[in-house]
Amino acid sequence: MDREIELKFLLPPEAASLALAELKAVQAGEGAVRQLHATYFDTPDHALRRAGYGLRVRDGEGGRKQTLKSASAGGVFSRGEWETCVEGPEPDRDALALTPAAAMLRDQPLAPVFTTHVERVVRLVQLGEAIVETALDRGELSAADRRAPVCELELELKAGPPRALFDLARTLADRAPLRLSLVSKAERGYGLAAGEDGLPPRRHAAGLSHKATVGEALQTLGRADLGHLCAALEALRERPEAEGVHQARVATRRLRALLKIFKPLACDEAAARLDEELSWLAGEFDNARDLDVFVGEIWRGAASGAEFTGKDVFERGLQAVHANAYLRMEAALESPRARAVLLEAAAWLEAGDWTTDPDLAGVRDGPAKAYAAEVLEHRRKAVKKRAKHFDDLDAEARHRLRLKGKTLRYAAEDLAPLFPEHAERADRFVKAAKAAQDTLGALNDRAVREGLVDLAAHGDTDLARAAHRVVLSDAETDLIASAGEALKDLVDAKPFW
Repeated sequence: MDREIELKFLLPPEAASLALAELKAVQAGEGAVRQLHATYFDTPDHALRRAGYGLRVRDGEGGRKQTLKSASAGGVFSRGEWETCVEGPEPDRDALALTPAAAMLRDQPLAPVFTTHVERVVRLVQLGEAIVETALDRGELSAADRRAPVCELELELKAGPPRALFDLARTLADRAPLRLSLVSKAERGYGLAAGEDGLPPRRHAAGLSHKATVGEALQTLGRADLGHLCAALEALRERPEAEGVHQARVATRRLRALLKIFKPLACDEAAARLDEELSWLAGEFDNARDLDVFVGEIWRGAASGAEFTGKDVFERGLQAVHANAYLRMEAALESPRARAVLLEAAAWLEAGDWTTDPDLAGVRDGPAKAYAAEVLEHRRKAVKKRAKHFDDLDAEARHRLRLKGKTLRYAAEDLAPLFPEHAERADRFVKAAKAAQDTLGALNDRAVREGLVDLAAHGDTDLARAAHRVVLSDAETDLIASAGEALKDLVDAKPFW
């Protein structure tokens, strides 16, 4: 089995020529041009897709080849690959019998799911001791009567250190609007065939092994979070809407939480810069998300039967600040800074100092299970300590407690697979952590409402006072009581580690 290590970027079709020119500047030569036509196959119930595989038969330079690719297998964009030459347009069952897919296929029929038609421009780039193959693909995906354009650049490390791959990516990204993507053509094709285009993505389980080292756990979880973030940002670009904003903010915050959970390895300057940039990106979603919740979950319900002088003026102001929040968010998404965050997250996960620093070997190569138990207990004690004095906390202190509770919840969700012998206990603990986070979140949302009302009222104090009466009718004391009960349940929940 060969193993490829690659980065993939999406780019606007109009930027393809610029990318080719920059590649030529890095390495002289025109590059080889190939016409590639591929058909992807699967069983009627898509057993291959569900297991994380993609099977294609492709015509192109070198003849007709069958390729089976697995999900990530050891690098941020590494995948297992099994390739063989075939005669006909259908998959070769004998060749598949020699791959890990054999057990799930058995005698099930294979049928076409979608096709790809692309023109690929390939060149080899020499960077010191490293050799990188670059491939620019332009064309389309097709499934039944659906079509989707393809314009993407792949950088595959053929030899040399991984850092060279990221250095080349940075050079190209400085000159062309490259957007990191962890979504393969196969995943896009399946989505197209199922009519799933534009749906806001959710984070998939990371597949963490209970035998993982600390470093392996960090990379496995980080890839899942980064993949979630990349896909969420693409979905937002295509269709800016509330659920997409929510998923993008969650993905950004989970990556930040990961740096806290693995703090002993995330102690270099690059990790600190990454945390700062993720904080900036999350902040660009805040107003849009807060207003989505306020308008969709609070105002529409509370204001339906309420009447006050200037209500229509307030609603127009609310619509304006909501629209402005989305404009600000969309501008941030299209900025070079947002694109750079994704690339630097990938670079740190795969080639950061923590991956080779001999002083960190003791932590990095140690068992993740033991490390997880220490982290979870530490995080649990921190929440428990503050929860003891919950009734005496002001709004800001409750907000800080909520953030600590959120990190505990993410840590519990992410690290639970390391303790398969206590799966039910882990599930109960995670549910208790989520309930505490939700009730504390409701308190925080109530505090945020006041600021949003003032913003929509545009300085009109009488108008703001009237709107406050409508949206702050729920009793804060009841919310505090609910949060206190949820925190007690969390503190009393039996640890699963």
